[in-house]
Amino acid sequence: MKGEELDQLYKDCVDFWGIERQIRMMQEECAELIIAGSHYLRKRDTGLDELIEELADAQLMINQIKEHVGEEKVKDMMDVKSNYIKRKLDERKGDK
Repeated sequence: MKGEELDQLYKDCVDFWGIERQIRMMQEECAELIIAGSHYLRKRDTGLDELIEELADAQLMINQIKEHVGEEKVKDMMDVKSNYIKRKLDERKGDK
């Protein structure tokens, strides 16, 4: 699935299950992603596969919430945050 079809799926999920339930699911998926990150760093045999799966699960839930709150608002904030990170990175690189 791509583009508009995915956007519609995200909207349909929130409409069907409700925003509160989907935010709770997003929280759970983010918690599972944290654990998968730990497993990956500890070099578990399944660590990479687990990390990839949980990244996908978390991203799907995040995309549903972004669709609900307004993707443009999130993109605008990502620009602000990206510029901040770039500034900090440039500062640190200058220190070396």
